[in-house]
Formats: sequence, C-alpha cells, structure tokens
Amino acid sequence: MMQVTDVHKAIDGKAILRGASFTIEPGKITGLVGRNGAGKTTLLRTLVGIYDPDHGSVLFHGTDIHKHAACKQEVVFVPDAPTALEMYTIRECAAWYGMIYPNFDLFFFTSAMERFKLPMNKRVRTLSKGMKMLFSTALGLATKAKLILFDEPTNGVDAVAKKQLLSLIVNSLDEHNSIVISSHMLGELDRMADTVVLLQEGRTDDIWELEHLRERMKKLQVVFNGDKPPMWLHRADVFVLQQVGRVNTVILETDEAMAALQELNPLLVDELPLTLEDWFIGKAGDNDDEA
Repeated sequence: MMQVTDVHKAIDGKAILRGASFTIEPGKITGLVGRNGAGKTTLLRTLVGIYDPDHGSVLFHGTDIHKHAACKQEVVFVPDAPTALEMYTIRECAAWYGMIYPNFDLFFFTSAMERFKLPMNKRVRTLSKGMKMLFSTALGLATKAKLILFDEPTNGVDAVAKKQLLSLIVNSLDEHNSIVISSHMLGELDRMADTVVLLQEGRTDDIWELEHLRERMKKLQVVFNGDKPPMWLHRADVFVLQQVGRVNTVILETDEAMAALQELNPLLVDELPLTLEDWFIGKAGDNDDEA
C-alpha cells in the first residue's frame, strides 16, 4: 500500500528525519512508537503530503504522493487536536470533507455523532478534549480513505471516550484499508497493532510484527550465583529492564543469548509475559546505564 524509503526532513535547519524506511500493508494497523522528539509527527505529516521530504520517497500504490495530488484523497491525517476546524460546526466540517473526499460516508459520520451524542450544530471549539478527538476520528474514518494516520488519538482522553474511540478505529479496519497510529499509550497498541515501527532520532530503528516479536524475544527474571553480576548482562542482545537486589528482569533478543545464559547455570530463570512496553523500554531506554 505505502512504501517509505530513506526519508529525510529538516525543519528550520534542524534535521528531524534522518532515514525512515518501512512498508505499510493493507488490512493492518501499524503502531509508530518513539520517545519525545523522535520525529513521529513530522514523519506522519510527510507521509500524508503536508511536508515534502528533503530526500527519499513515499510511494502510495507505487505513485509518489508528493507529485500526484490525487493520492491525497486516499491518505488522511488526523492530528492530535482539530485546531484547523475549531471555528466551524460539526455539520460544516462534514460538508467540507464531503466536497474534498469523493467517498465520504455522511451516514457513517452522522451515525457516529448520534452515538456519541454530539449535535451537528455544535461548534468544534466548544467540545471537550475527548469529544474533539471522537469527532475528528469519526470525520477521518468517514472519508473511507485507504490509509488513515492518527497522531496520539487518545492523548488526554478520558477512559470512556478512549474506549469508544479505539472501538471506532478497530471496527473501521478491513482488508482493503490500513491504519497508522502514533502513540505513547503502548498498552493500547499492544492490543491493537499488527506491526510496530520504532523511530529513534529520526531513523526507523526497528520494525516488528508483534506476533513474531513475542515468538522470538523472551522476557525473563534471572538470579545468578554470587554477588557480582556476570558480563552476560552487557551483551548487545540482552536488554536489562530492572535490577532489584540479585533479581534481574531482562529481555533476550536471540537464541544465542539464551544458550549463553544456560551455560552460566543461574539459580533461577523464570519466563514472564512480554509486552510492547517492555520491548520499547529495552530498545529505546538507556540499557547500558541500567545494566
């Protein structure tokens, strides 16, 4: 569906993206994760054609989205706040989107507004944070675009609105469209995403199918003989999540790390469930300091 190849982007002379490459496949939810300042919002704005890349390419079904404006009708960006729509009523926004996007589904949108108890004559600026995100999420999904990108859709949203919002997104996915979600709420992505892309310092550092991630990596609690931790904890394929006394909570990235661990004959090895948050902390955290 979309092929992102070696995308670079600088803003005001500062390099934000330094080589982002990955593929977005149809029928899947892709989670985009990274620490603050990693370039996630800039990447999303580049994918949708708001920013032009300084280097690299973004192809949508083989067509450069930055050279063919028609592609933008099939790629929609939902920001973390609908600032540009604040002065308009919900009805006016729907009419505007209906003129821009040929497949806009007014029935889907009005049904969502009724379900969320949002009057069509309400101005966007008068809505709460959660209601604004429900509105803008429904508006984006109503375009029936092939690719919809969300930037922190649940940030600042209360628990009830969050559940409604995530349900709306998941239920809108089918085999013909794709969804990208940038979020710090890793527990949510853990339950929703099929693929996760880790962005670090403007580069795509790692890309995983979550199912394969859990098959390959292991999270363990390990207790070693003696008081001095072994050098095994400093291996490149071992990520130390936590050390409490002699108990080490680690992620193993390779079979070789497990084989080396077994040779050390530790006192205790206990396997724990691996979460996306564990993986993110291991990859994006300061592993050397923790070990």
